[in-house]
Amino acid sequence: MDRMTERRRDRRIPLGCKVGIKLPHSTQAVVGTCVDLSVGGLTIRSTHVPQMDEVFEIAVLPPDMGGPFQPLHARVRVRRCHGLEQAGLYEMGVEIVDIIK
Repeated sequence: MDRMTERRRDRRIPLGCKVGIKLPHSTQAVVGTCVDLSVGGLTIRSTHVPQMDEVFEIAVLPPDMGGPFQPLHARVRVRRCHGLEQAGLYEMGVEIVDIIK
């Protein structure tokens, strides 16, 4: 998107890190990719098909750079979702509701 059509106010930082998605009614985490991160939200690609406004917990793992980095644990709310060309893969935009640790 060019700057004229971009509606998000916050700068997006490209990441490509793994993210664990903990759904409220499941014991198994869904693993996906955190495409980018901003002050208020993230873009995630995964096999999970969320409902609009669904709230769940995530853990964004730090890049493999070494060092004392901790995962970002947060509660997020789904704001958009669409299927990608690769069958069974979805991209969702989520808003950070609460930082857990």
